[in-house]
Amino acid sequence: MGGCCSVMRRKGKRFLNVNKFEMIDGRRYQRLDDSNYALPNDIEEEERLDLQHNYMKLGFGGTNFSAPVDALLRRGARVLDVGCGSGTWVLELAKEYPNSYFVGLDLAPVILPEKKPDNVEFTEYNVLDGLPYKSNSFDFVFARILLSVFTRAQWTELAVPEYARVTKPGGWVELMEFDEALKGGCENVDRLSKAWSDFADSKGLIASPGYDICDFLKQSNYFTNVNYEERHIPVGPMGSQIAELGIRDWRDVWRAMKLVLSTTMQVSSEHYDAIAELALQELMQYGCTWINMRAWGQKIDYGFVADQDHI
Repeated sequence: MGGCCSVMRRKGKRFLNVNKFEMIDGRRYQRLDDSNYALPNDIEEEERLDLQHNYMKLGFGGTNFSAPVDALLRRGARVLDVGCGSGTWVLELAKEYPNSYFVGLDLAPVILPEKKPDNVEFTEYNVLDGLPYKSNSFDFVFARILLSVFTRAQWTELAVPEYARVTKPGGWVELMEFDEALKGGCENVDRLSKAWSDFADSKGLIASPGYDICDFLKQSNYFTNVNYEERHIPVGPMGSQIAELGIRDWRDVWRAMKLVLSTTMQVSSEHYDAIAELALQELMQYGCTWINMRAWGQKIDYGFVADQDHI
């Protein structure tokens, strides 16, 4: 999402040189020329992602997934998290399911704990190149919050087909996204939501792909037993743990998105900060609702062949 992260090309693939970053307004960014990813890559962003993980998990009743894979993971399975962010989802599940092996894939390097679990690995890779794994490699593929990565065409022609390709027949794929527009009629909150929508439109992205993820799975013809779950999660006002987590999360989201949103709105840094502060006050006083979605399906065996592997 002159000074961008450099790209090394090898056999048609992009390999990141993580020694080069761009500092803007005190935040560190890592970008590729053909990536729409708009968020920073620094410790502050890692902390935001951890908070957001806990908030979204709480919104789904404390669960990390909705697909019926608990028994599978307890027996032992191979699991891929596409766009793993800070790696919290992977690390939590690796501890809960020690018989399974977890792989986290992300554009940015993950800051590892002092002692990485033996059943975990992280790979730095650009998903726009496809997935760097053999066909039928994983029992469960999970992908969350990739709304700033794929265009509509890439969702249907790249992302979902690749998830299906690397999933074993009978295995499961789960997508999790959200509605970027908070519901509640707050003037400045709506201004920031519109700025994201305008940015997404300018890049050919889907501003809120959560409403499409179930159809993406169904229409791909790779999956059966497709299901969908939607949660309406409070963002303020003050008073409950989840509502207060929501306020903190969206405060940090607007800070992280400052570069792209202020540019889209064509306002100064100071003006943007004022709008974001007013939006925060609206959440604290009135509150809004954040809609999150999960869709999951079980892969049908359509005979994927080895020459489709991205290795």
